[in-house]
Amino acid sequence: MLTHPSFQECRGYVAAQMHAANKAPKTKHKRPAITISRQTGARGRSIGNKLQAALRAQNPKADVPWTLFDDDLVRQILADNNLPADLEKFMPDDAVSEVESSINEILGRHPSMWSLFDKTVRTIARLSSMGNCIIVGRGGNQITQSFQNVLRVRLIGSEEKRIQHMVHEHDMSKSAAAKFIKEEDAARRRYLKQHFHCDIDDPLHYDLVFNTDHLKDETVVRLLTEGIQEKV
Repeated sequence: MLTHPSFQECRGYVAAQMHAANKAPKTKHKRPAITISRQTGARGRSIGNKLQAALRAQNPKADVPWTLFDDDLVRQILADNNLPADLEKFMPDDAVSEVESSINEILGRHPSMWSLFDKTVRTIARLSSMGNCIIVGRGGNQITQSFQNVLRVRLIGSEEKRIQHMVHEHDMSKSAAAKFIKEEDAARRRYLKQHFHCDIDDPLHYDLVFNTDHLKDETVVRLLTEGIQEKV
């Protein structure tokens, strides 16, 4: 079965972590990690990719290379729990009602949404604990609140600029981009509210908040590579 190349990178990351753990002496020191929460269209994907490249360039011979878990985070969760890949469609970045989840479980359509959420939490906690990873979305900032090695980041921007980004990068019309942004942001807001009882927009949940209207990707990446040194 063909596998997305970036997912191969994610699997390689886990293998490298296991190899490094086996050959390294036991220590309480943990490698740093980063979680990224983002508004739709605030350039989370491009910043995440450039951040991974910059962190790898800082230490090209690292036993465990910095690895971005974005779209492939769900695939990693399924792989961790020996679940079939086609369950990915049942794991939206959104809240699911207890009634809906229970009905689906009774009908045998897929594992309980609550069960999948628990597996999500466990995978994100495990990856963040191992370090040298960038976790995008899925409440990573809340899951790692007590992790001293994690830098928690939020990317925001004006609706106007985010619409422009979606139009330019994804060839959307302005009306389609505005609708998509509204729905995606609402879904992420519900996800955090239901599962973590918190407001995704509360800046106190993050170590750093960047308004990408005023900062280039490279500037955000530079500030993050400097900020992560506080966690080393």
